[in-house]
Amino acid sequence: MTRVEMDNARFVAKRLHGIPQIYKTVLKQRYDRFSHHSEANLDLIQTTKAISKILGYSSIRMTSVNIKSPNFKQKSKHHARQCANMVIRHHSNGLKHTYFAISRYINCHQIKPCPLTDTILNHLENDCLTDEEYSKVMGVIKRGCDPLWWKPKLRRLHNRQVETISRLLNQISRHRSIYASDITVESIKNQWLNSREQLENTLATNELDYSVSLAELSDLNVSNPKIRKAELMVRIRGFEDYATKHGYSAVFLTMTTPSKYHRCFATSGAENPKWQGATPLDGQDYLNRTFQRIRASLNRDKITPFGFRVAEPHHDGTPHWHLLLFLPTEQQEALVKTFQEYCLQEDGDEQGAKERRFKVEYIDPNKGSATGYIAKYVAKGIDGEGIEHDLYGTESVTAATRIRVWASCWGIRQFQQIGGVGVTPWRELRRLSKITDGSLEWVEEIRQAADDSDWGRYTELMGGVFCKRDDQLIRPLYEHKKQKSLNHISDDNCRNAYEDSRDAVAQPTLSSINVPITSSENAKCHQGLNMNGISGNPGKFQDANAEINAGIDSDRSEVLPKQSCNSAHDNAESSTYKLNRYGDELIVQLKGIVALGFEIVTRVHEWTLSYSQANGKIEPNRSNLEFCQ
Repeated sequence: MTRVEMDNARFVAKRLHGIPQIYKTVLKQRYDRFSHHSEANLDLIQTTKAISKILGYSSIRMTSVNIKSPNFKQKSKHHARQCANMVIRHHSNGLKHTYFAISRYINCHQIKPCPLTDTILNHLENDCLTDEEYSKVMGVIKRGCDPLWWKPKLRRLHNRQVETISRLLNQISRHRSIYASDITVESIKNQWLNSREQLENTLATNELDYSVSLAELSDLNVSNPKIRKAELMVRIRGFEDYATKHGYSAVFLTMTTPSKYHRCFATSGAENPKWQGATPLDGQDYLNRTFQRIRASLNRDKITPFGFRVAEPHHDGTPHWHLLLFLPTEQQEALVKTFQEYCLQEDGDEQGAKERRFKVEYIDPNKGSATGYIAKYVAKGIDGEGIEHDLYGTESVTAATRIRVWASCWGIRQFQQIGGVGVTPWRELRRLSKITDGSLEWVEEIRQAADDSDWGRYTELMGGVFCKRDDQLIRPLYEHKKQKSLNHISDDNCRNAYEDSRDAVAQPTLSSINVPITSSENAKCHQGLNMNGISGNPGKFQDANAEINAGIDSDRSEVLPKQSCNSAHDNAESSTYKLNRYGDELIVQLKGIVALGFEIVTRVHEWTLSYSQANGKIEPNRSNLEFCQ
């Protein structure tokens, strides 16, 4: 081996130092494709610089990639400790310097801090914050000092970094790892298993001493893939029935991204020379922006379609959308023209754009159901049941798992309803038994439609598919959660809390604020399902589904505010509501439905959590329901 070859070998070894073997093998194969060492070395330098940039390093630093899940608990404690030390160091410089120091630190680790409005930032600069604005600023600081806030964000960042590096090295395609890299698939599947184990070991107990695991509760709602799929198909079919009844036509549209968002070609798997480093999240942002412009244009033209949207990946993870839309037949041409115009605005003159960027199929009901056009995409994105293989020949169950991993990794919403009435009242009505109160006969008719899984009938009774959410007959009932204890700490001294001891800053504590919440004087409030003829006795567990799936609460606090008669103390007590762990948002929970001012509580029980260890020992209050926001 010559001196030049020895120096070149040392250079390559140095550039590949810290890179896992799975990526090192790919880089070596990529290196060997070049005929000259100079070209290969330049490509290696550019590739390792790109990897460093993905990891948040400067281009001059050596790359060190960890494809295994690091100790996120330890790393989150480290970052929280660093932020707490910053608070101590900047304590004398004021709140503004502390906030910007924490924000810069969070941003430097490729995580976005909780956003503040321009008004709050301007008031922070001018030192004229209101109490509410002050709590928002302190919320950002407290999040930075909280390991529980850092941990899920570090895990999500790690998964996306690994996926982005795999995409950079062209390891995600139908010829290698379809939809998502094998590393990320195994990592997220392990997360799912750990989450399932946690649910199985966590018990929820209500005031009647009835206990059930969170895993059983999870299996009763849309967290269960079978229930999620069934509900989606019911809603899609209901829209089709409604459209048929009112003489609307259906179109099936497909939107995809420009060539620069695609990593490689589907047929050969070769790298796409137009790719500019875009991630699937960039592609999803492009589709969202384009669809927002389309909807704005359609609204100006008084065109209001309704239906469903499905997001799914190409073989290399680049997203595309399928839309099943219903609208009057005379508006179809204008809708298609609008979609074509906006889908081709960006790079619309590139080769193949007109053929691939946007596709439309006019659905003929005589040839098949509109629901059938989208059914396979719903199944493909959930469990793969009912189809054998995907478009690329991958076994359906495997493809469905990898698509769910893809959506979980990038935070992409797979299914979305466009227009129509809300689904939350539908789910709450299905909790109720038959309503026998004569004054609520019209509510019973809607409840019966929901109970019969007749989404078309439910939509019509709720005011029609074009009825605005605020004008619908039944809406969700949300209540602010009250403090458990009467010994509250007033927020009048909120500003002084920042100047407290350093220990208090290092371990931020929350203080409650008094917020007057006005409730409707004319609304009739039902504290359960067994009043005024609404059947269901919680003491006998007659309706197992309503009892078990009634909801989970973290303490025994009273949720529905009561009007005080003459006592000022009672009025002060009823106006004190619980905050999140960072003190900047009121905790709101779903309690039932509101039907023209008549409140019906469908979640009748208050639940507490306890953690069951492997040895059978129960630890109360081990789990915290107030997830980090």
